Amino acid sequence: MGIEDLVNKAKAALDGEQGEQTSDRVIQGAGDGFDRLTGGRFAEHTDTVQEHADRFIGQTDADAATTQPQDDAPRR
Repeated sequence: MGIEDLVNKAKAALDGEQGEQTSDRVIQGAGDGFDRLTGGRFAEHTDTVQEHADRFIGQTDADAATTQPQDDAPRR
């Protein structure tokens, strides 16, 4: 089994409502764990990353290839 097979299995698992719910739980859990580890110092940034990740995972392959999550903060 190659990496492409694993990617295809992951994509198939995330399709549909059950996959969306699972990805939401994983994203939320990862963010909550990070907040616990950092004492919540970066909670606002963590929430933003969670929102971007959720939107990115919910995109189709064509959307993901052409769209990157954007935030309002200017880059330095």
